[in-house]
Amino acid sequence: MEALHWVRLGAGVAILALLAWLLARRLVYLVRLVRVAQPMPDRTAEPLGRKLRSLLTEVLGQRKILKWTGAGVLHALLFWGFIILQSQTLEAIGEVFDPDFAIPLIGRGAWLGFLQDLFTVLVLVAVVGFVTIRVVQHPERLGMRSRFAGSNLDQGWYVLLFEFGLLYTVMALRGARAAHGTLPYPDGAFASVWLGEQMAGLSATQLDVVATVYLVLHLAVFAGFALYTVHSKHLHVFTIVPSLLFARRPKALGALQAEKIDVEEMDEDDVLGVGAIEQFGFKRFLDYYTCTECGRCQSQCPAWNTGKPLSPKLLVMDLRDHLWEKGPYLVDPARAEAEPDAPALHRPLVGEEPGQDGVVIDFDVLWSCTTCGACVEECPVDIEHVDHILDLRRYQAQMASSFPVEAGAMLRNIENSGDPWGLGAAKRLEWAEGLDVPVVDGRLDDDVEYLFWVGCAGALEDRSKKVTRTIAQLLNEAGVRYAVLGPGEACTGDPARRLGMEYLFQMMAQTNIETLNEVGARTIVTWCPHCFNTLRNEYPDFDGHFEVIHHTQLLAKLVAEGRLSPQTPIDKTVTYHDPCYLGRHNEVYDPPRAVVDTVEGLEKVEMPRCRNHGFCCGAGGARMWMEERIGKRVNHERIDEALSLQPDLVSTACPYCLVMLDDAVADRTGAGQLAEGAVRVVDVSQILAESLLPVASVNGDPQHRSVTASSTPGVGGGDAGADA
Repeated sequence: MEALHWVRLGAGVAILALLAWLLARRLVYLVRLVRVAQPMPDRTAEPLGRKLRSLLTEVLGQRKILKWTGAGVLHALLFWGFIILQSQTLEAIGEVFDPDFAIPLIGRGAWLGFLQDLFTVLVLVAVVGFVTIRVVQHPERLGMRSRFAGSNLDQGWYVLLFEFGLLYTVMALRGARAAHGTLPYPDGAFASVWLGEQMAGLSATQLDVVATVYLVLHLAVFAGFALYTVHSKHLHVFTIVPSLLFARRPKALGALQAEKIDVEEMDEDDVLGVGAIEQFGFKRFLDYYTCTECGRCQSQCPAWNTGKPLSPKLLVMDLRDHLWEKGPYLVDPARAEAEPDAPALHRPLVGEEPGQDGVVIDFDVLWSCTTCGACVEECPVDIEHVDHILDLRRYQAQMASSFPVEAGAMLRNIENSGDPWGLGAAKRLEWAEGLDVPVVDGRLDDDVEYLFWVGCAGALEDRSKKVTRTIAQLLNEAGVRYAVLGPGEACTGDPARRLGMEYLFQMMAQTNIETLNEVGARTIVTWCPHCFNTLRNEYPDFDGHFEVIHHTQLLAKLVAEGRLSPQTPIDKTVTYHDPCYLGRHNEVYDPPRAVVDTVEGLEKVEMPRCRNHGFCCGAGGARMWMEERIGKRVNHERIDEALSLQPDLVSTACPYCLVMLDDAVADRTGAGQLAEGAVRVVDVSQILAESLLPVASVNGDPQHRSVTASSTPGVGGGDAGADA
């Protein structure tokens, strides 16, 4: 069979040489393109050991993928099979040159043949499973746009066809080898041996021809799949590892990253934010390379689920498509000079008004985001969708002055009055009228345990002020030594930062950090999760280093220590809404529930979407100050989920959530869908207060119950024993 040997050698070498040349060409281009991206803040701070653990759990262990039963299990089978079955392809390549080739250091043990055949069967099951899923749940019906090379066939079908082709050709090759008696794993490769038995009627010459044909076909399919991979969404198999090792943040939620802005050192050529695709950082480019188009981000997005045009997946895909469109001009400036009118060079990245033609990202897509982080939490390849959106918002807000018009008043109020409502510092202590609340005068006394950061909503918004009073009461009841800044407090800058006005945020951050350092703040307790997140995670970037806890963490601690002991049972049904910036962004899930759990009589029910799968109230990302004109209101979607459980109380631990959910209850009541007073929206502290302070009402306005007060003179000069 000398002729077949030369056929194998000639065809194999030709296929492998062509593959190597085309693959190298594409990979060099991708490397050159990612080098166009901008440098980013240090991404190497995470210890190598932790990165390797992430690789083991996220990539090899498929942790996030397996959260999704069904498709997740099928993908894990494909992934693990992909690793094991590369040994078959490696053996096929070696066989081109040497019929007795064995993988170095591994050899030809029966265990390898068994694993190869086992995963061949499992991968075939996975392929059939995915075919079934794609037929039943067609991607177009789920909004999963995905095209390749102008074809109407979804990319997923190409992957499945290639995977089936690899399985079919290699198993036909192994079956022929088994029938001929040349398979090196007769004691382990059970499926190959069975196929060999089906070919028992063929002659030795015929078996050699079959083996040669399928060897060449297998190499051809492998080459086609490899080239397809580097030109498609399947590129993630190459980029996920470098992305996790060299570009991943330890936690892509919580703190936003941005360069410090020094106006005095800026010149007219400096750009704030991202106004062109090449102004994105290298991690963003890796995200475009790595997106698998799985749609998990989209499935959890509150905007997409309420009829808004924002899909985190489609946003990343649109930016990626624009990168592919503009890429040749970015890596070859001479081509850009030769084709100055090329459409890719002049396509606006973001529309300045809804429905603008020719833009990459529509105006309403960009401004629908609540920055809840559900997309980042769900993404199996650690794409930082929220950061992409904020990069774009920074340019639109600071360079183009293009953002929803109603948000302008909020920005002006923060800059001029220090709060989003424009009420000013003089009103920041009105919430404490009649209470004994210590106010910082100079530096904090050494015996003060906590600085209570009230926040703009807690000090100025009517419903939230009642919660602030309740928290102060509970702290007094527990004998906690605390103080507030009062007029010395100002907005942390969170709404401005999430809108994209980074300069205003940094100005507010520097002012607040100076104030906190001057008073000697050590441990800060907040009740607004947005303040909590900003003080805890973002101020350290501006030299503001403080221990920051949420009021639910403190209350849970006080109850556990016996300093607060609920007394009166409450015979009500309660469900808890996880605030995004407390839960998903900072992983504080148990303390709020622990506070409620201490109250006897309550029947506690969880919403289907809770904890790290919680659904946003719709106020984050500065959406609190923007009109919601498209689709169903996000707060209506969330309250409908809560009302399906028929609760008496909907509890939360955030002033934004409190307002949004309370408004939604009012809307449902006004529409006749809910009886007046049937459901109340409360903070968890108000539930504790109702049980602990028998005369107190859930709205946090106790009239007659005396509480243990600090000896420090309070607002209005109340005595320590005065009624609250």
